[in-house]
Amino acid sequence: MDAVKTKFITNSELPLVIEPTDPKMPLSEFLNLLSQQNEFFQKNLLKYGGLLFRNFPIHNEDDFSSVIKNLKTGKFLDYIGGDSPRKKIRDGIYTSTEAPPAVKIPLHNELSFVKHYPSHIYFYCQFPPIEKGETIIADARKVLQSIDPDIKKRFGEKNIRYESCYFYKSKFMDFVNSIQTCHKSWMDVLETTDKKEAERKCIENEFEFEWNQNDWLKISQVRPAFMSHPITNEKVWFNQAHLFDFNPKFLGLWRYLAAQMLYSRKHMSLHKVFFGDKTKIPRDDIYHIMDTLDANTVSFPWQKGDVMVLDNLLAMHGRATFEGKRRVLAAMTGH
Repeated sequence: MDAVKTKFITNSELPLVIEPTDPKMPLSEFLNLLSQQNEFFQKNLLKYGGLLFRNFPIHNEDDFSSVIKNLKTGKFLDYIGGDSPRKKIRDGIYTSTEAPPAVKIPLHNELSFVKHYPSHIYFYCQFPPIEKGETIIADARKVLQSIDPDIKKRFGEKNIRYESCYFYKSKFMDFVNSIQTCHKSWMDVLETTDKKEAERKCIENEFEFEWNQNDWLKISQVRPAFMSHPITNEKVWFNQAHLFDFNPKFLGLWRYLAAQMLYSRKHMSLHKVFFGDKTKIPRDDIYHIMDTLDANTVSFPWQKGDVMVLDNLLAMHGRATFEGKRRVLAAMTGH
């Protein structure tokens, strides 16, 4: 592998940075390298949890798509069931979360609250922000090891129940989203405008569902708190309980109070989380999890053209706050 060199740029061995030995390597050569030396990249992805390709000639979403296809981690997946505000650019390629720049997105594994989660997630930095805006990451193996044993025991025995409510056509919710994008319709979440097709997708993805007043759709599922990697058999922390609990630590005081007012009606509540037996998860448990994630966070500044791939079980990701224009695209793959 004389064509590339590797290094680390964080205080952790995540991600492994891969750069071309020849700074003028053409895209076609890079794509051939990904395909022909695929075992090298797959081996390191399993070892470190994430790879960062830097200083390769990746200029647009088409190049990004080609990199993903040649890395051979599975087929492109749609963002079915996901609640993060984002736009679909083309098949399999989306904008990363378009939550307001002042809101930090805590670490999580993508779609860990659904049964058919992606095996890998990709990010492509088209325009880095003026300040901050890192895609923060963490080793999910280390996170699991860092969680308090009593909390691990509770979560492991009880599992987690996620509940979400999504609107149909609502001028009020359109107005709210015009001020700050925060709540998707079920049409966006399930990528269909047809109720029967929405129900089919819920069944296909093994979501429990029910229709509420004004054609709001409630979706729920019970999932484990941690998983074993299908190849390495390593156990990882794998859930989003902390993102489904709208608390002051997550949202900040003023956003928390606004959310309490907005979601005061039961059928409108965006997210709720419980243990699998429908008992309440102690807020102290949620705060401990958030503190543990913060303690395990690593980050690096984006550079234009960077592509990062994460094993979605071994590595978690989130987004720091930022200022200025930022455009990072994302894609998911699975089998």
